[in-house]
Amino acid sequence: MDLTAKFDQAERKVAGLDLRRIIESPFLDIAVGVGLFLLALDQLGAFDGYLSLLGTLSAGLATLPQIFRRRMPLVVVGLTALGALGLLLSVGGNLFGLSHPVYASGLLSAYTIFRHVSRGASWLLCGVTICGVAIVPVLLGVWSRFPFAMPFVLTTAAALAAAAFLADVRRSRTEIRQVRADNVEALREQAAMGERARIAREMHDVVAHSISLIAVRAEAAPYTLKDLPDPVKAEFAEIATAARETLGEMRRLLGVLRADSGAETALDPQPGLERVRELIERHGGEVDLDIVGEERPLPQAVDVSAYRIIQECLANARTHAPGSRVSIELAYQPNLLAIRVADNGPGPAQAGSPNDPAQGDVGGHGLIGMRERALALDGWFSAEPGPNGGFIVRAGLPTE
Repeated sequence: MDLTAKFDQAERKVAGLDLRRIIESPFLDIAVGVGLFLLALDQLGAFDGYLSLLGTLSAGLATLPQIFRRRMPLVVVGLTALGALGLLLSVGGNLFGLSHPVYASGLLSAYTIFRHVSRGASWLLCGVTICGVAIVPVLLGVWSRFPFAMPFVLTTAAALAAAAFLADVRRSRTEIRQVRADNVEALREQAAMGERARIAREMHDVVAHSISLIAVRAEAAPYTLKDLPDPVKAEFAEIATAARETLGEMRRLLGVLRADSGAETALDPQPGLERVRELIERHGGEVDLDIVGEERPLPQAVDVSAYRIIQECLANARTHAPGSRVSIELAYQPNLLAIRVADNGPGPAQAGSPNDPAQGDVGGHGLIGMRERALALDGWFSAEPGPNGGFIVRAGLPTE
């Protein structure tokens, strides 16, 4: 692997790193709780000159519960407040004897509560907490004894307001992400409906030809076959009638699918693998076509679906990996047509992103269409990044 490929691979790994999973990891909460506890012990020992039993227990009560702050936010807030009160008692009511880690633990608990309640409730709690923080120095009688009481209260009020604001921002981002996910899901469903209507129309064209042929031959049989008994002629007439009724029902179902999806379908004849070389010429890039096994006529549904899958793969390569080399392999097996299309482009920058070559159209329309075609024929489909970059699409279409 050359240096450029290594850089591309490292860039894809960094782009695929989900920081939200790291931030919300329980191991991070454990690290935060234990770290705050150790820092609190260090600062408390420096303040008192020694670690008292009450101070140590209070420091642990005020910091270690942060390990469970996401699961039990109210309990953690209560324990943190109780631990802070124990520290006040251990340092003789000196408000400024509270260590910075305990102070940070209180702010983190407040932020967690703000995140778990509604937007209005979080700002109401913020205001009530700020009022409480302003009243505490009065109750302890430290306004006159400590000149830093006012800056402490103002700093705490600003920190609480910042925590409420950050919780509001986080809440808004979560709501926006949910709305986007809902929109993407709606687009996927709309794309799937449109693609199903298109597939239904192509399948109709395939099956309608055979059913029409049955109807015509059943109607013509009494005239081409001489001296047929009347019951046989009646049987042929019933076959022709049933075929035409089936054809009419198929057209009605297709009309319902078109109406549901709003899809416009063309009336051109459906292409097959005989036009793959023409498709490659129109692609304009470097394309290798490899045919394994002996070519043979395929069922029309398989022929059309194979052509459409290759067409979609070339369109994706042209859009998301321009200039890449594409290799197409068609393997004619006894009961299966295996398709493999690969390109040597950069591959997906991040799975599920808008620039993912696997996605094709909006919300993965390209993948949806190819998968729907394969599954409609009881086949299989897969799409994944290549081992050395690029993208690989594989499909298997049963021929019997």
